[in-house]
This record gives sequence, structure tokens and C-alpha cells, in this order.
Amino acid sequence: MYKESREFKHMEDGIIFPTLRLLLINLHPYKMYLVGGCVRDLLLGREPKDYDICTDATPGQVREKLQMLPRYSIWDSGIKHGTLTVIDKETGLSVEITTFRVDGKYSDGRHPDDVVFTPSLEEDLKRRDFTINSIAYDLTARELLMLDEEFKYDLELGVIRCVGKPNKRFEEDALRMLRAIRFAAQLGFNIEKNTYEAIKENSFRLRDISRERIRDELTKILLSDSPQMLEHFCLTGLEYWAFATNGGWTPIKAMLECTQHNKYHYTDVFHHTIDVVKKCSKDFNVRWAALLHDIGKPLDKTVDEEGWEHFYNHAEKSVHIATALMDILKFSNDQKDIITKFVKWHDYPLSQVNNKKFKQLIVEIGEENFPNFLKLKEADASAHLLSASTEFAIDAVSKCKDRFRNYLINKPPVTLRDLAINGNDLIEMGFQGPKIGKILHQLLEVVLDNPELNDRQHLLDIVLTGSKVNDIMDKDKEE
Repeated sequence: MYKESREFKHMEDGIIFPTLRLLLINLHPYKMYLVGGCVRDLLLGREPKDYDICTDATPGQVREKLQMLPRYSIWDSGIKHGTLTVIDKETGLSVEITTFRVDGKYSDGRHPDDVVFTPSLEEDLKRRDFTINSIAYDLTARELLMLDEEFKYDLELGVIRCVGKPNKRFEEDALRMLRAIRFAAQLGFNIEKNTYEAIKENSFRLRDISRERIRDELTKILLSDSPQMLEHFCLTGLEYWAFATNGGWTPIKAMLECTQHNKYHYTDVFHHTIDVVKKCSKDFNVRWAALLHDIGKPLDKTVDEEGWEHFYNHAEKSVHIATALMDILKFSNDQKDIITKFVKWHDYPLSQVNNKKFKQLIVEIGEENFPNFLKLKEADASAHLLSASTEFAIDAVSKCKDRFRNYLINKPPVTLRDLAINGNDLIEMGFQGPKIGKILHQLLEVVLDNPELNDRQHLLDIVLTGSKVNDIMDKDKEE
């Protein structure tokens, strides 16, 4: 076991280390080490999202030590695998405490069937996935501990490498293959050659992983600074097996293989898409919409007499493919609704939108989602070859931002709820049944073009004398 003295002075003045050391005191005489991702992040100068502790104390011994102290609340978050979650109620810090363990057989290719507790930190570190996550920190001695000094260099050089034999690690838990790509994307690391080859050899194992877990890992890659690492999701064969139940469907790889030989684009569909993703904010809906906005292009390519490649109906095809993919990955209905609308309208020429259509577009996409939609439009426009048409498209988005700001200030009527009269008013005037809805929709068409007419008396006068409403009533009589 390699040891190296180390202090995290930048953490000393906060609540984290003092809280952890108090926990150490309360668990005396048991050993306690920070382990895994939190140590990795501290070494990289990143703020850990959570803190994991491993100990030679069993869950029962941890509970016995802490349950009588009012400062702590304890939750059996993973008792089957020796894990308790301890919450320091005074600081709000939540810590997972796990007993040193050796994992049993992984029958489901995801979780160990059983675990065996061990007094050895070394044995515990041997079972972990990657060398960068197989580092412990002794809070008492202020020392780093790792199985081999080379593990430290993997972190310093930016290498994702399996602990032990890669094939065994991926046989135990197939999701680790996608996690390797995710860590590389989040940390800006490269995947070591043997580990990468093992991912390709074992990619078929991903077929047994839940689609929710696959979706979550893909999302973390998309929201990282290096979403281009999704290319390895295709090249290693993981995409094929992720969608194996759909005949090995590979729509992302299809984008990678789809050229765009025309005067608007400088690269293939996939790399154009990644450029759009990078230009978007790290928002779930926006980045997924960016990934999916051109996913229908491989099925929509046409070539003209001069050899230029075109994709005239790709937005429609992208909607169908995006919907199917989101169904497979079990997106929520709200997520599917927003992303589908972004994909549907992403290629719509904003420069040609009149005031009425602009308002209808806001209603269709949703007022709360419209700023993100414009961010996607702007990112897509700027990820084209620089030309007069590109500048025109970017300028159109900028003007739409101004129009949307004015819309929010003036709040023109855009839905039936915004009308100055409602169905009850029409009932009092003697209208009944479907006629009421038809008249209200007709009135909405009127005020979309003329917002100043959205006045109660004006609308009542239109109902009584307006030719459009009378046309509706005459048609109903004929029927």
C-alpha cells in the first residue's frame, strides 16, 4: 500500500473537515477514511458533491456509537452492502459510511449478490472500478493511501484505468463502461488503451443495464465540458447494445457517418451537433434538444444535380426519432414535451415570423421555455459556416429576443384565458354548446392581430356585429 502525506488546507476553514473529524472522534476507536470520488475531486481542486467514508466498523457498530448522540440522524441507505447514511443535523452534512468489504458474485451484472466485511482497507480498494476512484484519505494521519503509486500518476496525467483486470471489472458491473466515458468527459481525461479495448469487448453487457441508468450517464456526459466524448458511446459499440431491444438501433452513430456537403456546414452531422451542444447552457432540456435536433438528417438526405446534400424535412423526421429514443430511455412526459417542441421548431425561420405567428409560437413552446428555445436557435445558427445567411439567422434570433422582451412587458392576449370575455358572458347572451368555443377561438384570432381590441365592450360588440362570428353561427345553422 502506497502512502503519501497530504493536507487539504483550503478545506480546513470550512465545516467539512471539522465535521468529519468530529465524526471520527465519535466513532473511536474505529478507523475512518475518506474514499473514492470525494478524494479524487479534492486532489483535482474540485468541490466534491458528496462525501463517502469507509471504516472497519460494521453498520451495527456505527449505529451503536452514533444513535444516542442527538447531533446525528441515521438512515439505512444501503444496509445490504454495509452502507449507512449519517446526517450531521447541526451542519446539514450528509455522509455515507460503508464497512470495508469484499464483493461477492455479480449475477445481474450490476450489483454484488452479497458482500463480506473485511478489516482490510487494501481489500476494499481492490474491488473499486477505476484507479482514480481507488484512493483513500486517512483523516487522522492526514495521509493519502492507494494500492500503487502509479494510481497517483493516473490522476496527475488524466488517465481512466480500471483497477486490476478491465474485463473482470466490466463483467461485475457493465455500467462501469459508460461511467468510464462519463468520467473522461467530466474530468477532461483519456481512457487507457487496455480499458478502452475491454469496453469494446464487453459492450454487449450493456444490454442488461436499465435504460434509466443509461439515460442518467448519457445526461452527465451531455452536461459536461466535453460532450464530444459521446463519440466513444458509438465507436465502442455501447450505443448498439444500449438499444439492443430495438434491433441494435444506432441513430447517434448514423449522425457521425452522415456528411453535410453544402454551403452551410463545415462538418458531419454529429460534430455539428456537438458544436451546438457546447454552445448551449448546461440545462437538461436544452442540451438533449441540441443533441436530438438533427438526428433525423441521416434519413432525410437528398443530393441535387451539383452534388450538394440537403435535408429539407429533417425537423419532422428528427421529432419521430427523438420521441422514440426518449421513450426507450424513459424520459418524463414533461421532458419529452419540451424537447420535442424544441426539435420540431428548431429549423423554423424566425425572420419570417409575423406578430401573430410569433405569439402562437410562444404559446406552442411555452412562455417559460421560450428563452431556452432561443438559446438553442442561436447555438444552431452559429454552428454553421460563416456567411451572410448565417449572420442573418443569428441577427433574426437577436431580434426575436427583443420581441420576446417586449412581449413580456406588454403581455398581449395569446390564449383564451387572456380574453376580456369568457364563456359565461356568451351564455348570458344566449349562446350554447360548441358555438361558445368556436366564438371564443374566433375572438382570439381577432385580438392576436389587434391586441387593442381585447376590451370587454369591444369584444361584446364583435360578437353581436362581427362578420367572422356571424359566419360561424350561419355555418352552424346550415349543419
